[in-house]
Formats: sequence, C-alpha cells, structure tokens
Amino acid sequence: MNVLLLGSGGREHALAWKLAQSPLLAKLWAAPGNPGIAAYAELVALSLNDRPAIVAWAQRHAVDLVVIGPEQPLVDGLADDLRAVGIAVVGPSAAAARLEGSKAFTKALCDTAGIPTAAHASFEAAAAAKAALARFGLPVVVKADGLAAGKGVVIAATREEAEEAIDEMLGGRFGAAGATIVIEEHLDGEEVSLFALSDGRSVVPLGSAQDHKRAFDGDEGPNTGGMGAYSPASVLTPALERQAIAEIVRPAVDAMATAGTPFSGVLFAGLMLTATGPKLIEFNVRFGDPECQVLMTRLDEDLLPLLDAAARGTLVDRPARWKDAAALAVVLAADGYPGMPATGGAIGGIAGAEAAGAHVFHAGTRLDGEALVAAAGRVLAVTATGAGVGEARARAYAAVDAIDFPTGFCRRDIGWRELAREPATEAAP
Repeated sequence: MNVLLLGSGGREHALAWKLAQSPLLAKLWAAPGNPGIAAYAELVALSLNDRPAIVAWAQRHAVDLVVIGPEQPLVDGLADDLRAVGIAVVGPSAAAARLEGSKAFTKALCDTAGIPTAAHASFEAAAAAKAALARFGLPVVVKADGLAAGKGVVIAATREEAEEAIDEMLGGRFGAAGATIVIEEHLDGEEVSLFALSDGRSVVPLGSAQDHKRAFDGDEGPNTGGMGAYSPASVLTPALERQAIAEIVRPAVDAMATAGTPFSGVLFAGLMLTATGPKLIEFNVRFGDPECQVLMTRLDEDLLPLLDAAARGTLVDRPARWKDAAALAVVLAADGYPGMPATGGAIGGIAGAEAAGAHVFHAGTRLDGEALVAAAGRVLAVTATGAGVGEARARAYAAVDAIDFPTGFCRRDIGWRELAREPATEAAP
C-alpha cells in the first residue's frame, strides 16, 4: 500500500514510525515531514495550504491512502478534495471537522444528542456576552469559536478578566476564529484525553492519555500545545471509559451520521471527570500531540489496516490491542516557548538518548548543513515505556539527560498525578 502522511510534527513522526512497521506498507511519503520522519519516509516538498497540489501529487504517485495529521487542512476541506478523486483518506470532511473547527457547532450538537458538557451559550456581540456572565458564576471559561492555535481559551477568575477576554476575542484578536465566542461554566475535576477511530458508523476506542499544558513544573506558567503526556490515564477507569464512549463518543458519531455528515477519522474527546461523571470539554478531529507519541508506543497491533478500514468504511467495532505497559513523553522546547522561541539552537545526543531506551520523536527540527537544530517552539518528544508510569518516566528522563540542547528546556514533573496514584515502588525519583 502506498501511503502519504501529511504534517511535520512529533505526532507525524510517531505515525511514520508506526506505519513503517506494517508489512502492508509498500511506500511511505511524508509532506513536508522533518529530519526524524526522513528515517522512515521519503520527504516531499508540498505545502499543506496547497490543496490542489497535494491532490495532483497523490494522483500522479498512485497513493492508496492519505493520513492527515494536523487539524487545519481538515477544517479547510482537504479530505473532501482527496475523496472527490477517489483517494482514501484518514480524516473527516470539512462538514464533520466542524467538531473541532467550531466550538459553537459542537455545543449545539451536544444539546441535540444529549452529550454531557458544561452549561454554555454562544455570542457574536460583546454587550450580550457580558450581560450573560452573571449566570455562569466564577471562574468562567471564554472561548473563541474557531481554530486559534490553542490560544483561544481563557479561564477567567474575575468578571474583569472575562470582560477583557470577550473584548479581545470579539475585537479581532483571533480574526474570523473569534467572530463568535462561547461562554461556559467552569467544570471541576481531572482532565483526560480519550481517542477513538471511526468510519462514520463503527467505533474503535484508541486509548487514553493525560497531557500537561502549562509550560513549567507544578502546572505553572502559560498554556502550551503540550509539554508532555502519559498513557494510559488510570483515572479514566475501564468503567468510565465505557461510559464516555457510550455517552459522548458514540452519540457524536451517530448524530453526525444522522445529519448526513458522517465522521470518519480520529475523534479526540477532551473530557473532564466530574463528580457526576465524564463531561465533554471539546472535540478534536485528529490525534493529539504529544498524546499520539505515547499511544503509538503502546499500540500492540498494525496501525495501517486500522486506518485503512476507517478510511474505506469497513471498520469493525472492537477494542484495539495494547502492550501491557505505560508510556510517557517529555517535550523538549526551545527557550522562550510558548512565546517567541529561540530557534536555531544545536541539538546533539539523540543516538545516546535512544540507546537509553527511548524513542526521540522530532517535533520541530531542521538540518542546518549536517547539524540538527531547533526549528519551532516544541522541538523533541522523548518517549519511553515501562511497567508503570514511574518506570516509563525514569527511562524518559534518563534519555532527556543524554540530549545536548543548551537552548532548550523541559518540565521535570511529567506524570506527577499518575505517580501519586501508583504504588511507591513504581514512582521514580
């Protein structure tokens, strides 16, 4: 099977690593890819913004399956363009990608389908939004409706902060993404990520993970795209996972099918585990990053036939097979991230890190001659497995310490919630 993988981050490196292990794979291309992905795929200089060029290239090279990593091309309709010329694709149509592309759309679907979520309301005018704040209490959550590069969410502790967020979003800070805003009640509980694969009808659960969004230890500092993750998240017990699939994931898939916009691809449910059960925070329509890295290192079966079945409508309801192990990823980021990152810094020691038992997935790197350097805010995702999260964390940090990246930093407490739940013998120093 000839496969084209689209994207250039740590998520796509993990997918390339896993896809390359499939005996069904004849050829793997990646566009635009990165130096780590180049070990498994032939890199292609295609822009993810140039949909006609991607479609034409895939036709010329007899691509059997396209795997779309990031959300923006999905929201823009790339999957529709590929399907229109008969190419199978892992990822939803533009209509179905509204589950991530529009928070107001998703909230309306939750109301229709009876999916548990926070109390909410959508607004296009600042005066009406401010007038509604009193009924939500404090803290309150203000969200830009569209894609805002992970920056369109404010948890306001005071009314003044909420009003400032409303003015900024509706005032154009995020462009069209903030033309509508959603105000939500603040949910109390522990946040967890649940993944599933669907072909529009069937659903295959794809495991749980817990991400760490704040930049610094102790969950301090600004929000980021993710500073580390581990899987599985034991707080999402098997019973709670079944409940979330039955009450959140499957109703969403069924509702999209009923509406004539079936969802095909990876559905990522961000959940809050409240005192009354799991509630939906948001849907994403692709694998998370760095959650994908820990999921791929745990998955104990061939990924390619699963993705191909989802793309072709032949998926069968069944649980995926997992290694009896935990996985943990530590993100090495460039100094200054998530603000203006210090790109161009040299990176060494990756071979030593992998010799220590980790997979080093490239998230934002490039080659400067023969030297590997940082090219983005999140640079590497150092991922290891172990019998428990404590063992996986010890291996991951041993590998981190083998990497020479003077202009980078990482959190040193990834997995802290899970370590508190594990037996003392599992916890690593």
